[in-house]
Amino acid sequence: MSAHDEVTRMPDSLLFVSAARDQGYSVHAAQAALAAVLARLAEHDITVRRFYIYRTGEGAVGGGEGTTSETPGRPRLLLAFQSADTALSFAQGAGLGNSPRLIALSLSQALAALIQRNTISALLIAAEDDPAITPNGLPPGLRIERATLIELLAGVTP
Repeated sequence: MSAHDEVTRMPDSLLFVSAARDQGYSVHAAQAALAAVLARLAEHDITVRRFYIYRTGEGAVGGGEGTTSETPGRPRLLLAFQSADTALSFAQGAGLGNSPRLIALSLSQALAALIQRNTISALLIAAEDDPAITPNGLPPGLRIERATLIELLAGVTP
């Protein structure tokens, strides 16, 4: 088995653990933080582990208030949808164009982006049953703040 085969067979959770280790956190802390996030998802009846996010620019992903590009000075939000249908409904309602480009990200990939890019302030997982746009231009949903995730990795219980 080649190193490439090992990487392609790596469980999804290891992507987040690896990203956390690269940021200086222990494997145990990363696993505990991931377990806490999974518990929050379960509390909100979110069972999917693959999300849909708009590709908004060259090398960037995101939606709503911004993208994951490294534009300094303005916090960004990673807006994720639980299904492509909900994402497309939101795009049509928000007037994001005729053919918005979606990419699929796993939970671990989204959390890794959250800790690796300090310009991303939060991950917002849009509510599947209510894709309506709120007054701030975003759908309702579960918000995971970068600061909260960092606290979990540091062993602080929010």
